[in-house]
Amino acid sequence: MDPEQSPAEPTASPDLLDDAFLALRERDRRLVLYFLLEHETASLSELADVVTAWSHAGDSRVIEPRCRNQRYLRLRQVHIPKLVDADIVTHDEETGRVSLASCPEPIRELAARACAAEADP
Repeated sequence: MDPEQSPAEPTASPDLLDDAFLALRERDRRLVLYFLLEHETASLSELADVVTAWSHAGDSRVIEPRCRNQRYLRLRQVHIPKLVDADIVTHDEETGRVSLASCPEPIRELAARACAAEADP
C-alpha cells in the first residue's frame, strides 16, 4: 500500500487494474472513456461520431459516412463489450446508452492521465 494513501481511499485490485490496462490498450476505447469522463453518459451513435472525429482530427480530408459507420459497428460489437467486461462502462442495449461505471478512482485517474498524455504528446 502506498504510504500516502489513506485506508479509506478506494483501491483497485491487481486483477481490476490488469483488466483496465487490457481494455484501454485500444485507442478507440480510451477515446470513449475520455468522453465519458466529461459527460458521464452518451448514446452509442454519439460516441461513434465523437471517436471518429477525434481519430481524424489531424486529417484535412472529409470523413466519409462509411468510416463513421464502420467505427459504430466496431464500438458496438468489440470495444463497448470489452469496456463493459472490465467494469469501466455500462451499456443499456435497449436504449443504446453507454455510461461511465462506478469504477474505482485509480482507474479514473489512469484514464485522466492517459488522456492528458495523448492530448499533449
